Amino acid sequence: MFVCHDGRHNPRHNGYMAPRVKKDLLAGLFGSQQSSSRTSKKSSKDLQSIFRHKSVRFVLRFTAASVAVAAVLSFVVVPASRFFTQRSAIAEKSAEYDALADANEQLQIEVNALSTPEGIRNAARAQLGYVLPGEQPLQFVQMPDLPTDLPDEWPYTMVTDIVRIQTNKAAASSGSQSFIP
Repeated sequence: MFVCHDGRHNPRHNGYMAPRVKKDLLAGLFGSQQSSSRTSKKSSKDLQSIFRHKSVRFVLRFTAASVAVAAVLSFVVVPASRFFTQRSAIAEKSAEYDALADANEQLQIEVNALSTPEGIRNAARAQLGYVLPGEQPLQFVQMPDLPTDLPDEWPYTMVTDIVRIQTNKAAASSGSQSFIP
């Protein structure tokens, strides 16, 4: 067991006693005339006086607000917008998939129908106009009714007059006396 420098018995002491150094000597070692405790007090007072200026506080508050807005944008807004964009893309792809599945089902029904001799014969009749020997193909085409009455406005009045004159000429040349007023 060792005895401390002040004469007291200390079981944890290792026997080595560091030399006492004056504050001025410490200040000389670190290159300044003041002690380190005085410089830390002075620097903290300088910082407090700097933070008392309104412009510095405004800049600090603006910077903190900017950082908060950037954090909200990066952690909330951007992921939310990506979520909604991806959700609409998934809805579009699901609708496209459903349409393709319906088309695929219709094509499968057609393939199943064409795999039988009856289906092949019906497809040849409908698409190619194929007829069996001894049958006569008949095609019924209906002619659409042509409009004969036109509005009573400028470009149509001239057309109506031309149609009336041509009809009268055709009627006169055929020998009938039909007259269209």
